Amino acid sequence: MKKYWTILLFSLLMTGCNSSLIPQNLASKLIQAPEVRGVQLKSFSIEQQSVVFDVAIFNPNIFPLPISGLRGDLKLNEVAVGSMAATSTKSLAANTTQVVTLPLQLSTAAFMNAAKTALSTRKASYSFNGGIETSVGTLPFTKKGDLSLTEIVTALLP
Repeated sequence: MKKYWTILLFSLLMTGCNSSLIPQNLASKLIQAPEVRGVQLKSFSIEQQSVVFDVAIFNPNIFPLPISGLRGDLKLNEVAVGSMAATSTKSLAANTTQVVTLPLQLSTAAFMNAAKTALSTRKASYSFNGGIETSVGTLPFTKKGDLSLTEIVTALLP
Protein backbone atom coordinates (compact mmCIF):
# COMPACT_ATOMS: atom_id res chain seq x y z
CA MET A 1 0.00 0.00 0.00
CA LYS A 2 2.88 2.34 0.81
CA LYS A 3 4.33 1.71 -2.67
CA TYR A 4 0.94 2.58 -4.23
CA TRP A 5 0.82 5.97 -2.41
CA THR A 6 4.40 6.72 -3.38
CA ILE A 7 3.67 6.06 -7.06
CA LEU A 8 0.47 8.14 -6.88
CA LEU A 9 2.27 11.03 -5.16
CA PHE A 10 5.15 10.87 -7.67
CA SER A 11 2.66 10.88 -10.58
CA LEU A 12 0.88 13.95 -9.21
CA LEU A 13 4.18 15.78 -8.76
CA MET A 14 5.24 14.96 -12.32
CA THR A 15 1.86 16.11 -13.66
CA GLY A 16 2.31 19.42 -11.84
CA CYS A 17 5.69 19.88 -13.53
CA ASN A 18 4.27 19.28 -17.00
CA SER A 19 4.40 22.68 -18.69
CA SER A 20 1.83 21.68 -21.31
CA LEU A 21 -0.85 21.74 -18.61
CA ILE A 22 0.04 25.36 -17.64
CA PRO A 23 -1.21 28.02 -20.07
CA GLN A 24 1.76 29.58 -21.89
CA ASN A 25 0.30 33.09 -21.78
CA LEU A 26 -0.51 33.04 -18.06
CA ALA A 27 2.33 35.45 -17.24
CA SER A 28 1.26 37.88 -19.97
CA LYS A 29 -2.27 37.89 -18.55
CA LEU A 30 -1.02 38.59 -15.03
CA ILE A 31 1.56 41.27 -15.91
CA GLN A 32 0.30 44.48 -17.47
CA ALA A 33 2.52 46.59 -19.71
CA PRO A 34 3.56 50.00 -18.34
CA GLU A 35 2.32 53.16 -20.11
CA VAL A 36 4.17 56.31 -21.12
CA ARG A 37 2.19 59.21 -19.64
CA GLY A 38 4.36 62.05 -20.93
CA VAL A 39 7.72 63.10 -22.34
CA GLN A 40 9.18 66.52 -21.57
CA LEU A 41 12.31 68.33 -22.73
CA LYS A 42 13.91 69.27 -19.42
CA SER A 43 17.17 70.93 -20.44
CA PHE A 44 19.24 71.70 -23.48
CA SER A 45 22.88 72.81 -23.29
CA ILE A 46 25.44 72.99 -26.08
CA GLU A 47 28.05 74.03 -23.50
CA GLN A 48 27.53 70.83 -21.49
CA GLN A 49 26.88 68.87 -24.69
CA SER A 50 23.68 67.41 -23.29
CA VAL A 51 19.95 67.27 -23.78
CA VAL A 52 17.80 65.88 -20.97
CA PHE A 53 14.31 64.45 -21.33
CA ASP A 54 12.00 63.33 -18.53
CA VAL A 55 9.71 60.40 -19.33
CA ALA A 56 6.72 59.79 -17.03
CA ILE A 57 5.85 56.08 -16.91
CA PHE A 58 2.90 54.45 -15.15
CA ASN A 59 3.33 50.89 -13.85
CA PRO A 60 -0.19 49.42 -13.35
CA ASN A 61 1.10 46.28 -11.62
CA ILE A 62 1.09 45.59 -7.89
CA PHE A 63 4.81 44.83 -8.03
CA PRO A 64 7.84 46.76 -9.33
CA LEU A 65 9.08 46.15 -12.87
CA PRO A 66 12.84 46.17 -13.44
CA ILE A 67 14.28 48.48 -16.11
CA SER A 68 17.10 46.80 -18.00
CA GLY A 69 17.93 49.44 -20.60
CA LEU A 70 17.36 52.96 -21.89
CA ARG A 71 17.86 54.37 -25.36
CA GLY A 72 17.08 57.52 -27.28
CA ASP A 73 17.90 59.49 -30.44
CA LEU A 74 17.36 63.20 -31.04
CA LYS A 75 17.00 64.91 -34.40
CA LEU A 76 16.88 68.65 -35.00
CA ASN A 77 15.48 69.57 -38.43
CA GLU A 78 15.95 65.93 -39.45
CA VAL A 79 19.68 66.00 -38.53
CA ALA A 80 20.77 63.48 -35.88
CA VAL A 81 22.29 65.58 -33.10
CA GLY A 82 22.23 63.36 -30.01
CA SER A 83 21.79 59.85 -28.71
CA MET A 84 22.10 57.63 -25.68
CA ALA A 85 22.03 53.96 -24.81
CA ALA A 86 22.55 52.61 -21.32
CA THR A 87 21.80 49.67 -19.10
CA SER A 88 19.92 50.16 -15.86
CA THR A 89 19.38 48.43 -12.55
CA LYS A 90 16.42 50.64 -11.52
CA SER A 91 12.81 49.53 -11.23
CA LEU A 92 9.46 51.15 -11.94
CA ALA A 93 7.62 51.44 -8.63
CA ALA A 94 4.40 49.45 -8.25
CA ASN A 95 1.06 51.03 -9.18
CA THR A 96 2.40 54.56 -9.61
CA THR A 97 3.71 57.05 -12.16
CA GLN A 98 7.43 57.66 -11.98
CA VAL A 99 9.75 59.95 -13.94
CA VAL A 100 12.77 58.42 -15.67
CA THR A 101 15.42 60.94 -16.75
CA LEU A 102 17.23 60.31 -20.04
CA PRO A 103 20.39 62.39 -20.60
CA LEU A 104 21.51 62.40 -24.23
CA GLN A 105 25.03 63.17 -25.41
CA LEU A 106 24.85 66.06 -27.88
CA SER A 107 27.14 66.13 -30.90
CA THR A 108 28.43 69.69 -31.16
CA ALA A 109 29.29 69.48 -34.88
CA ALA A 110 25.92 67.96 -35.80
CA PHE A 111 24.10 70.54 -33.68
CA MET A 112 25.99 73.39 -35.40
CA ASN A 113 24.91 72.07 -38.81
CA ALA A 114 21.30 71.75 -37.66
CA ALA A 115 21.43 75.22 -36.06
CA LYS A 116 22.64 76.78 -39.33
CA THR A 117 19.67 75.20 -41.10
CA ALA A 118 17.35 76.41 -38.36
CA LEU A 119 18.61 79.98 -38.60
CA SER A 120 18.29 80.06 -42.39
CA THR A 121 14.84 78.40 -42.52
CA ARG A 122 13.59 79.97 -39.25
CA LYS A 123 12.43 76.52 -38.20
CA ALA A 124 13.83 74.33 -35.42
CA SER A 125 11.76 71.18 -35.10
CA TYR A 126 13.02 68.30 -33.00
CA SER A 127 11.99 64.67 -32.69
CA PHE A 128 13.02 62.43 -29.86
CA ASN A 129 12.54 58.68 -30.28
CA GLY A 130 13.39 56.36 -27.46
CA GLY A 131 12.62 53.25 -25.54
CA ILE A 132 12.74 51.86 -22.04
CA GLU A 133 13.37 48.14 -21.77
CA THR A 134 11.47 46.39 -18.97
CA SER A 135 10.93 42.76 -18.08
CA VAL A 136 7.64 42.96 -20.02
CA GLY A 137 9.25 44.31 -23.20
CA THR A 138 10.44 47.56 -24.74
CA LEU A 139 8.26 50.60 -24.13
CA PRO A 140 8.74 52.92 -27.14
CA PHE A 141 7.93 56.64 -27.11
CA THR A 142 8.21 59.70 -29.34
CA LYS A 143 8.25 63.40 -28.54
CA LYS A 144 8.12 66.09 -31.21
CA GLY A 145 8.34 69.81 -30.68
CA ASP A 146 9.90 73.06 -31.72
CA LEU A 147 12.75 75.07 -30.28
CA SER A 148 12.51 78.82 -30.63
CA LEU A 149 15.17 80.61 -32.60
CA THR A 150 16.04 82.41 -29.35
CA GLU A 151 16.81 79.04 -27.74
CA ILE A 152 19.01 78.09 -30.72
CA VAL A 153 20.93 81.38 -30.64
CA THR A 154 21.29 81.19 -26.83
CA ALA A 155 22.66 77.65 -27.15
CA LEU A 156 25.21 78.82 -29.72
CA LEU A 157 26.52 81.69 -27.57
CA PRO A 158 28.82 80.78 -24.67
